[in-house]
Amino acid sequence: MNPRAPGWNKRLRIGAAAPSRSPYPNRISAFEKAVRRFAENPTENVITPVIGTTFDSVDQAYDFYNLYSWEKGFGIRYGKSRLNVERTKCMQEIVCGCSGKAGVENTRSCHCECPALIRLLRAEDNGWYIAKHRDTHNHSLSPNFGETIHWPSHKHIDVYIRDLVK
Repeated sequence: MNPRAPGWNKRLRIGAAAPSRSPYPNRISAFEKAVRRFAENPTENVITPVIGTTFDSVDQAYDFYNLYSWEKGFGIRYGKSRLNVERTKCMQEIVCGCSGKAGVENTRSCHCECPALIRLLRAEDNGWYIAKHRDTHNHSLSPNFGETIHWPSHKHIDVYIRDLVK
């Protein structure tokens, strides 16, 4: 497929890429804080999203929530986002892979309007923080780690981090 072929229109991109917060060597990442919290007080999950947790970028938040979803047994994807008046992203939702409606009735789609999500808002220093976390699912979760590989979001988790969380 040639994008310059007749009949192809280049998609117009609205808004500039918003700058992310620059990483500092002394700043402790959300992943490291979660592991330390688990070491001090072991719970069911190593990674737990908490309202107010900060990230340098949306991608870092996606990776964090992806590890949490891998532990719990569900997949994730990007959901709604909003742009501010300067046309930069100021809100991003990361939702369960089963959220949304199926395109056609009576199909084998996993979309069942699952309400689970985290909502990220931009901070003053161009970082991101969790403003909302819904943990309830209206579908069954994958019971073991072997089945979670079927979720597309889990195919990109670093092997070393996966073993550490295990």
